[in-house]
Order: sequence, then C-alpha cells, then structure tokens
Amino acid sequence: MSDLACWMYISRATILREDADQAIDAIVAVSRPRNAALQITGALVFSGDSFAQAIEGPAEAVAELRALIARDMRHAELMTVADGEQSSRDFASWSLAYSGTAHFVAREIERIRAAIHSEPYHSQRDLRRLLGELSS
Repeated sequence: MSDLACWMYISRATILREDADQAIDAIVAVSRPRNAALQITGALVFSGDSFAQAIEGPAEAVAELRALIARDMRHAELMTVADGEQSSRDFASWSLAYSGTAHFVAREIERIRAAIHSEPYHSQRDLRRLLGELSS
C-alpha cells in the first residue's frame, strides 16, 4: 500500500478580479515553502474565475491541505476531480507549479467541471494533462 496520495479539484474563485494578482501572489508565496516542508508537490491554475489544482504527497499532508482549502473563503463550489493513492508523482520537481490566467485555461476548466459527474475518468485525465502542460 502506497502512502503517496493525490487530490485534484476545481473550485470557483471568490476573490475580486481587481484583487486577484495580489491574492494569487500571496497564495503562491505561502504555499511553496509550506508544500516543500510537507513533501507536497503539485500544480495550481487560476483562470480568473476558477482554481484547478493537483496536490500530491504523503496522505496525511494531502489531507491537511485539503482541509485547509475546504475552509478557505477564496474557494466556493469545491469539486473533487480525483482523490486517492498513486504510484508516482506527476509534479515531482514542483512544490507548486503555478500558471496564471488565460482564456484557454478558463474554457478548459469549465469543460472539465461540466463533465466531472458524467465522465469522471476523462475529467481526471484531462485536468492532469492540463496541469502537466502548464507546469512543464
């Protein structure tokens, strides 16, 4: 049994557009050193309206971050795309890869969000692919 867990989610951002750059900079500044200390790797995308993130690492650390994000008022409509164990890291060299806003990213996140319940496997695959492309 592996202790490497992964959680991927999409959420609606509640931050005001005029505050977005400052809010995202703060998230990244806090998350990178915390994630490194917790042996967490992953990728974060902010589309202007939504967050999409993959978090991978020790199961207890992933659960801790998941609880923090669930309580974070900057997130609403939190939807899990993938949750469970995995055999290897997809973002091994990133304590937090971050990609800023882009119209393409916003459209892709919305497409994935719409398909989460009807096509969970494809949603997971597509979000992992999107985050991987943006963090490479």
